[in-house]
Amino acid sequence: MRSLIPFDGLFGDTVLDDFFDAAPVSYAEYKSLPKVDIEDCKDHYEVTCDMPGFTKDEIHVTYENGVLSIAAKKETTEDGKEHNYIRKERTSTTFQRQFAVKDIEESKISASLNDGVLKIELPKKDMSLPNQGHRIEIG
Repeated sequence: MRSLIPFDGLFGDTVLDDFFDAAPVSYAEYKSLPKVDIEDCKDHYEVTCDMPGFTKDEIHVTYENGVLSIAAKKETTEDGKEHNYIRKERTSTTFQRQFAVKDIEESKISASLNDGVLKIELPKKDMSLPNQGHRIEIG
């Protein structure tokens, strides 16, 4: 911040001096993850994730070993034309988020993408049913 003010100031160094001097020069250096809400709806969990600008083909959702993974990749394409950008902030983006969510009916998981919002429904296993297990034969 000191670089923005032509004098030393009245109180000397402050916490904000280092904060503003270390700020990224461009948005290309700034990493951001989409915001996620996970709600317990008694019989299922509902995951809501902001995914503006992504299509469903660019998003990959998996559930394996009690872990929900949300990944997305957006590539900027060059059209072969020469451009004279004054500012360019839209670049290729890749991210992955993972959440531990146990006791889910994997075969009943559903997901939808509407207006840039990804919704994933994770139905819980019915814990009132006894664990059937299986007999292991000893040979």
